[in-house]
Amino acid sequence: MLTVTPVLGSTHRVPLGVGGLSHLVFDDDFDTLNTAVWTPYWFNDCNPKSVMNNVKTCSSNIKVANGEAVLQLTDAESGALLSTNPKDGVRGHAGFEFTSGYAEARIYFPGTCSSGIPNWPAWWTVGQRYPRTGEIDIAEPLAGDMWSVYHSAEGRKKRTIAGCWAGEYHTYGLHRKAGANDVYYDGRLVHSYATNDGNSPHYLILNVGVSVGPRIFGEQGSMRVDYVRVWQ
Repeated sequence: MLTVTPVLGSTHRVPLGVGGLSHLVFDDDFDTLNTAVWTPYWFNDCNPKSVMNNVKTCSSNIKVANGEAVLQLTDAESGALLSTNPKDGVRGHAGFEFTSGYAEARIYFPGTCSSGIPNWPAWWTVGQRYPRTGEIDIAEPLAGDMWSVYHSAEGRKKRTIAGCWAGEYHTYGLHRKAGANDVYYDGRLVHSYATNDGNSPHYLILNVGVSVGPRIFGEQGSMRVDYVRVWQ
């Protein structure tokens, strides 16, 4: 079990929209970058052999300050990623995984209601043996629109989430249960589906890559994360 420093000034200490879960097992408010928890790249720092979502993942594209993590693209080939994968082989990195429980993050996605969300930012979880152990894309803007997507050996279950999710902070949560997932945005249930990943351990990922649609490089197009929490 891993517990990180609680969020200062938190407005709620229970999952938003989900009852019955009060045991907080992971809590990071990004006062600092805790490298025992997060690795700030995908296996190798800024390496063309370690690409995620069409970009190298570079620790230099992550800034942690003022109680938030800021992830950005510097160009069409260089993005950012934070991972709690305990098996990434990085020295001193314990990481974090969970099975059943509720994972929640408060995130600012860039853009506007009229232009949509640029780049390819995402908040997701994944198991060690994809696709058999599953991938859960809790909040994944693609081509400007917001999606919730589940990947498994049986294929994809996806849904566009209507509304404006750009230009201000929102809360995005996953209630993971044996055989089913419920996805919540700002405490409202937006996607439910059956799963077939065996409720295998999943680790947490926040990242920014590139795909089709608008792109904004630099801090103006950054994804900002206020906190990440997991309850069981």
